[in-house]
Amino acid sequence: MLHRILTIGILAAAALFAQGGGGGGRGGGGGGRGGDMAPMGNFGPVNKLDRISDMLKLTKDQKKDLKQTFDDAQKEAIPIHDQIVKARLSLGEAIAAGKPAEEISQASTAEAALETQMTMIELKAFAKFATGLEPDQKQRVGMLFGMMRGMFNHKNWNAE
Repeated sequence: MLHRILTIGILAAAALFAQGGGGGGRGGGGGGRGGDMAPMGNFGPVNKLDRISDMLKLTKDQKKDLKQTFDDAQKEAIPIHDQIVKARLSLGEAIAAGKPAEEISQASTAEAALETQMTMIELKAFAKFATGLEPDQKQRVGMLFGMMRGMFNHKNWNAE
């Protein structure tokens, strides 16, 4: 009996993961269809801006402020993201080439410093926006904080 339950659970999980983009990764994202719910006729947020707006019950002005704040942060994040990609490639090449431990350590430290810069951009954008929220919205802001990690890893923070 336990074997049947485990088998059904595994099959159900596999079916969920097979349905689409899924979440995971640094940016996370929505349910089993990667958060993009509208194309199949479901109603709900289609992009991050709409999802955040619905989560926090933002006014039009707050939504505009969120978009501007995150667009500005995205512009700041793009060169850092490009540097992170190069630093990871450099680190991987150093490891693959069997470089000395000191050189690998330096490459790791350089990549970590860039990751720290990216995290600072994410957290500053979060703090700038969150401080202007109403008290009832601030109670729900923890959900937005969970979405911030990796928010600016792509060319457009608002794209799925």
